[in-house]
Amino acid sequence: MIVAGRRVDLDLALMVWGWGSWLGVNGIFVQLPQFVQRLPEQWALPSSITVAVQIANSGLLIYAFIKRFLPRITDAMCIYGLLAIGTTALFLNAFLYTETAYVGSTERSVVFIVLTIFTAMVGTTSSVVFYPYMRNFREMYLSTYLVGEGLSGLLPSILSLIQGIGGPPECVLSPDGNSMQAIFPPARFDPTVFLCIVGSLCITSFISFFVLNNYSGFDSEKISATEKKALTEETKEMPDETVVMSSTPKSMLDSHWLGLFILMAVINAFFNGLMPSLQTYSCLPYGRQAFHLAVTLGTIANPVACLAGVWMKMAHGRYIAGMLVISAGLIVYITVTAVMSPTPPLYQETSGAVIIVIVWVVANGLISYSRMWIYSKAREGGMKPMRVLGAIGQVGSALGSFTLFWVVNFGNFFQQAEDCPMPTLLLS
Repeated sequence: MIVAGRRVDLDLALMVWGWGSWLGVNGIFVQLPQFVQRLPEQWALPSSITVAVQIANSGLLIYAFIKRFLPRITDAMCIYGLLAIGTTALFLNAFLYTETAYVGSTERSVVFIVLTIFTAMVGTTSSVVFYPYMRNFREMYLSTYLVGEGLSGLLPSILSLIQGIGGPPECVLSPDGNSMQAIFPPARFDPTVFLCIVGSLCITSFISFFVLNNYSGFDSEKISATEKKALTEETKEMPDETVVMSSTPKSMLDSHWLGLFILMAVINAFFNGLMPSLQTYSCLPYGRQAFHLAVTLGTIANPVACLAGVWMKMAHGRYIAGMLVISAGLIVYITVTAVMSPTPPLYQETSGAVIIVIVWVVANGLISYSRMWIYSKAREGGMKPMRVLGAIGQVGSALGSFTLFWVVNFGNFFQQAEDCPMPTLLLS
């Protein structure tokens, strides 16, 4: 079906393929309210997941090795492999996430973390594998793919809202009478069902890519080899031409570029390292429902902000500066509530729960939009600054994730509340 010069069935196929990029990782993150009550890391679990996502960046090195030493393996074959590995890891995690092992003297969710690494490889590698594949299609279809990528955060969030949280725990005295045990009411369905549904959506992504890559009916929407070669040569020339036209500094060491690079590294360190690692300590004192809403609505805010950057004119720099100032204040509030856990401000008040949810949703939206703005500025200089920006952003994410993993797991800054403390009467 052709509408306004474009194939609607191709749009649909690209969206379904696109949501497979980050679907697995986002699905795992929005299940945190369920995982933290089942896995031994409990409130420290998010810090382990952020490290797992950073380790998944090793997929970039594997891809570079393949392109260098196994040139017969095409990008399409790599995409098949990535989607297959990520989908398989999701289904295995659905049934094995509760399997634990002792690392030293500490019980750890080793199977869950390892499978999360393989799931995350799809997303962390998609930027260097999925995007180049889109050069086979007319430029107008890139926005369709980006919509699908945005749905990778929206779909699991909606599914999590349908799933619910199950309500507050019921506290019962343990058989030995020395402690209280928490019995959590079940949600509408458990993480096994949730991950199987997400895995099924990943299967549809795999099927959609198979159709995109093999269906001859889409050939009319692809660009020819001659056009692709011309586009590649134009891209190579674009940085210098753009620099001349926009008077953008040529050197990557110029203060203009250094400012963008440092800003991206700092933002990613907070957004991909500090914030997810502290979310349990910041939100759970206000109740499981507040934590659930902060995770799911915050995840929705991310793709909404990114899609706004795709379809709307980017805001002026001074507005971005204002957004970053507001974001910094929100991050300070998040950090303060986490450090004061399990008794942060207003933790026994409904207003406190409402405030913490709003803070997390607004922070996610503002920071996501600001990152999109930085990428748009880097794009004005061509491919070179975009590659450098991406690499430095990954360094910032890794530094933030590994630092917070150490602080959360080996420091003494954040305290987890007891789900069912012993009543004073019984203690006496």
